[in-house]
Amino acid sequence: MAPTSIYPGTNLADLGAGAQLSLYGFRACAVGSVKCCCVVKTYNEVFGNYGGGRVLGHMLQFARDLGQASGRRLKLSAPGCLHFTHDETSVLGAVAAAQGQDKGLRDAHLTWLLSRPPQSELGDIVDAVGEAFLERDLPICLPEARRAQPAAGRAGRLECVGNA
Repeated sequence: MAPTSIYPGTNLADLGAGAQLSLYGFRACAVGSVKCCCVVKTYNEVFGNYGGGRVLGHMLQFARDLGQASGRRLKLSAPGCLHFTHDETSVLGAVAAAQGQDKGLRDAHLTWLLSRPPQSELGDIVDAVGEAFLERDLPICLPEARRAQPAAGRAGRLECVGNA
């Protein structure tokens, strides 16, 4: 998979362990691999035997709610992939905003992902995920936003630059 067009040359390794672990778990839950021994073992090692299951449970509910309630199809990378999609940037953004206790920004990311305002239960789930990662000193980092420069003569047009 090619890097995203928004963040060329950036991958999950550049964003740190928090972003990598959260998307690893989210992707595994989204594709139905939440019971994979590698995922369970990794989360249990990081969050403890009881905490790993709790965090994965929240992550599963987060993925399930987005999958069932979203008004559009979300694009995700495979669970072990270092590249990330635009939608996954918003997944990370929602959790990062929850860590910063910015409910407005968290809900803005969730609104983008759902194509409608989120229910309060989903916000509570994302807050729980963000808190669990902070308790283990795993902040969710986001790629640096870069200002787009339109090409000469193309300022008023939309152009498809590829899929992530």
